[in-house]
Amino acid sequence: MTFSKYFGIAKVSWQNGFVYRLNFVMWRLRNVIQLLTVYFLWLAVTGNQTQIFSYTQSTLLTYILGTSVIRAVVLSSRSIDAQGEIATGDLNNHLLKPFNYFLYWVARDISDKSLNIFFSIIEIALVILFLHPPISLQANPLLLIYFITAVILAATLYFIFSFIISMSTFWFYEQNGWPQRFLSFVLVESLAGGLFPLDILPKASADIVTKLPTAYFIYFPMQIYLGRLPSSEIVTGFSTMIFWIVSLYLLSQFLWRRGLRVYGAFGR
Repeated sequence: MTFSKYFGIAKVSWQNGFVYRLNFVMWRLRNVIQLLTVYFLWLAVTGNQTQIFSYTQSTLLTYILGTSVIRAVVLSSRSIDAQGEIATGDLNNHLLKPFNYFLYWVARDISDKSLNIFFSIIEIALVILFLHPPISLQANPLLLIYFITAVILAATLYFIFSFIISMSTFWFYEQNGWPQRFLSFVLVESLAGGLFPLDILPKASADIVTKLPTAYFIYFPMQIYLGRLPSSEIVTGFSTMIFWIVSLYLLSQFLWRRGLRVYGAFGR
C-alpha cells in the first residue's frame, strides 16, 4: 500500500512534466545548447593536440559528453520546489496528508530523473550521430558496474543536499529561498566538475576541490568511467560518499524537525 502511494505520486509527477509543453521544449533546448557550447569550447581548446591536461582529446570530449548524462541523473531534483511551498505556506497541504514529506520528494525526484535520462540519451545519441565526436567507450564490465553505482550514490547525495537547501527556507523565506538556491547552483556548477575535469586545476586547488562532497556529483563517476582511478581510490570514494549521504541525511531530518517548530504556516 505504501509503495503504491508513492508510485502514484511519481506517476502524476511524470505526467505533470508534459503539461506545459513549451516550457518543456525550452528546458530541453537549453540543455542541448549548454552541452554543445561546452563541447565546442573544449573541441577548440584541444585542437590538433594529442594530449592536454593529462587527457587525450578523445577522453576529454568523452568526459564532457558524459557529464551531460550524469547531470540528467544527478543534478535534476524536484525538491527544489519544496522551498516555494515552505515560503508560501503551501506546505500546510502536505502536513495534513498521510505520507512522509521526505519520501514524497524522493518519489517526485525519481520521476523527474527518469524523464531527464530518457531525453538526455536521445540528445546525446543525436550529437554522436551528427557530429561524430571522438569518444572513448568503456568496455570493462567491472568499471561499468562501479560507474553505475557511483552515479546512483551521487544522485542520492545531491538529492539530500538539495533537500537541505530547501529546508533552509524555514529560516530564510523572504525570497522563496532563491538566494541560497542560487548560491548552491553556483557552487555546484563550479565544484562538481560539470564544465571541466577538476584535476586540470593547479595541484593545490585540485587537492582541495576533489575532496569536497560536490566533486562526487559528476567528477568522481566520470573518472571511474574513464578508468583513471585505481581500485583503492574507487573504494575510498565510495566510502566517502556513503559517509556524506548518512551525515547529510541526518542533518536534513534535524533541519526538518527544527524547521517545523519555527514554521509560521501562513507564508509570506
